[in-house]
Amino acid sequence: MMSTNQKEEKAGDLGILSIGGVIGFTIAIIGLILVLYGLFGHANFSAHSMGINIDLWWGLVMFIFGVIMGGGSYLSGLKKK
Repeated sequence: MMSTNQKEEKAGDLGILSIGGVIGFTIAIIGLILVLYGLFGHANFSAHSMGINIDLWWGLVMFIFGVIMGGGSYLSGLKKK
């Protein structure tokens, strides 16, 4: 019978990401979609947001945050091995 520590090591060997990694990469993908929409979407954003392309800037913020969160989760998983 396998102990709990052996089961955790087995799951880590399979490359399963923690929940932080999954959420981080999901936020990064949503941020990337917002960036693309901000770049290639309609240009009628100036009337509602004082001339600032909010989709572009918040997409960049979400993408960077998601990459940092997902990358940190991935790197912390590597550290445990």
